[in-house]
Amino acid sequence: MDNQQTLNQVQNLTTLINGHILGIDRQREALGKVKEMLDSTLNNDPGYQEADTKAKEAGTDRAKVKARVLQQPNAHDLNFKVKETRIELKQLNEELSKFLAEYQKLTGSNEFEGEDGEIRQIVYTAKLVGKTHLNDQS
Repeated sequence: MDNQQTLNQVQNLTTLINGHILGIDRQREALGKVKEMLDSTLNNDPGYQEADTKAKEAGTDRAKVKARVLQQPNAHDLNFKVKETRIELKQLNEELSKFLAEYQKLTGSNEFEGEDGEIRQIVYTAKLVGKTHLNDQS
């Protein structure tokens, strides 16, 4: 493929990406307006208001009971272990992602055969994040 073809492909992709960003922004705006109308309709219904109040009270009661139970040493330890394990899993998955990217670069393969003989496909998900969001995470 020559440089002009590559340039054309990049320009076409750029146009498609920008079009999709604009479409997503429009859909989000439309969704916000429709959701606002739905919320208004629900909030103007007395039956819904009553049910919503009961649900909030039940949620509050549930949270209070959960907090009380989590004060018990065994439950507290289990809750801590759950949180700790989730963090470890997230870290392991991030490391695995880096290893798989490197594996793909080195082998050119989008598949990986595990020790169990199962062949798995290497899949990537790309998304756009505004630069301000990236700077906030630094």
